[in-house]
Amino acid sequence: MFMRFPSFARPSLGWVLAGFMLTSAVISCAQADDIKGYLPAAVAVANFPAAPAPGSKADQDDRAASLDLQAKRTPERVALAQADQKLEVFSAFGSVLGPKVTEASAPNLARLMARSLRDVGATVLPFKELYKRPRPPLADPAVTACVRLPENGLNSYPSGHAMWGAMAGTLLAELVPAKADALKARGLDFGLSRAVCGVHYPSDVAAGQALSAALLVELHKDPAFKADYEAAKAELAALLQP
Repeated sequence: MFMRFPSFARPSLGWVLAGFMLTSAVISCAQADDIKGYLPAAVAVANFPAAPAPGSKADQDDRAASLDLQAKRTPERVALAQADQKLEVFSAFGSVLGPKVTEASAPNLARLMARSLRDVGATVLPFKELYKRPRPPLADPAVTACVRLPENGLNSYPSGHAMWGAMAGTLLAELVPAKADALKARGLDFGLSRAVCGVHYPSDVAAGQALSAALLVELHKDPAFKADYEAAKAELAALLQP
């Protein structure tokens, strides 16, 4: 299925159709067990923006933004960014959902998010392999990462973590409307952690966040996803009732 995004981040970037691979962190998480995604194939997206060309104005702006974020790091923000390395809904969103919502108390939510993560990986992997954009520290030694780079270091665009954070935040906002704004904000900030830590450029983060919207459209069409979604919604309503 092909969809059209609104423009984002850098409107001057060329729009292209893309194809194939995600960060090692997402891959290891997605292959940790035999849980399968909901969708039979990756979500194809028409007119997706290309990664900034090396040396282009957009690329130079990205490098300047990376150095600016690095200069503004605080110990507290670095600690959060390092914690955000983990693609797990209860640790990432626990500060908003509250202590009642845990893997043990919300197994339907755990299943919904675990399966959706597989679809995040399948969708973002083709774009990463197509562009093979080097991560910021490999392009500019002045950028220092606050988490370890994936082994090949060539899968910066788009950010899989940012895609997952935006997808999870939006999905949780649908499930818990009373906390919608805070959940969406946490999802976007989760993605920003990748730029704060120097393992992604801001445009990588923006691209991943935009890609999450296409995935959610397709997930909501899937019967198995719909069933798990409704089960998680009822589960959370019971857990979070006053």
